[in-house]
Formats: sequence, C-alpha cells, structure tokens
Amino acid sequence: MTIKEYAEARGVKPGKLVDEFRKNFPGETWTINSSLPEEFLKADPTNIHTGQQSPVADIPEAAITKASEAIQQASYKLTAADKETISGAIAVQNEQSKILGASTGVTGALLFMESLIGAKGTVLDAFAEQSMLEVDNQIAEIDQSLINLADEATTRLGESIRKKEQLKARLNSLRERVSSMGTQIRF
Repeated sequence: MTIKEYAEARGVKPGKLVDEFRKNFPGETWTINSSLPEEFLKADPTNIHTGQQSPVADIPEAAITKASEAIQQASYKLTAADKETISGAIAVQNEQSKILGASTGVTGALLFMESLIGAKGTVLDAFAEQSMLEVDNQIAEIDQSLINLADEATTRLGESIRKKEQLKARLNSLRERVSSMGTQIRF
C-alpha cells in the first residue's frame, strides 16, 4: 500500500504523512507514491480497514526547514494543480478552504504557488520576447549580409567589365600595331 492510498483511506493529506515519515525515517527518500514502511504496517496492521482513528490522523503539518523540502512540496502541489482542470482546481480549493479554514501554512503555500505561477508566466513571456528579438536580429543580419554580398558582386562585376574593356582596348591597340607593322614590312 502506498502512502497516498493509506492517507486517502484515513482522510489525511498525503503530504502530512510524507512529512512525518521524513522525520521518523530520515535516511529514506519519501514521496506520496512510496510504499508504507514495514515497521509502520506491523504497528498498525488491522487499523487500515477497520475505520478506527489512526495515530497519523492527528499529525500536525511539519514546518519546512530546508529549501529542498519547500521545493519538493511546491513541486508536488504544482504538479497536482497542473493535472486538474480549472473548475476542478476551484472545487478543490473550496473544499480545502472548508476543511482547513484560514490556516497560515496553507495560505502561505497558496500565495507561494500563485507567485510562482505568475513569475513563471513572466519569465516565459520575457523568454518569448527575447527569442523574437533574437530572430529579428538574425533576420536583420541575414538581410545585411545579402546586401553586402550584392554590393560586393556589383563591385566585382563592375571591375570585371572595366578590366574587360581595358583588355579589349589593349587587344585593339595590339591588333592595330601588328597591322601597322605588317604594312611597314615589305618583302
């Protein structure tokens, strides 16, 4: 049985139960999909299906003491929120409000999520704008390169035509000289 399944059967938030296991079993990496530890199941083998109150039902929400815990909790909450539709999220928020009331921890977590989502949107907007500017810059550089290439080709073509004309003029001059030499030499 996973922590999530056990928590749902007990009406306990899976995150609370994960926090408690982290405290009691610090050497392990716990998620809501982790299997319940054998020690826990042995201590409470019949309580799972009997409907009796479990000792974990009154577990207080653990205070976040590490940035990695805050990130992991925020990541879990964001992942869960992403999977729900907007109407489902509103319903879940309303239900949480009824159950948890105005808990400072939940309010802080919701504010954190809202700020994170807003900041994520701002970063994505800025990234998209920067990408568009980069594309515009690349297009401008390509256009300038094409203009430079056309200018260079025009210059080269002009030089080639000029040299061709000079060569023609020299050839004509040489022909005239050879022709005049031929008329001057008589056998």
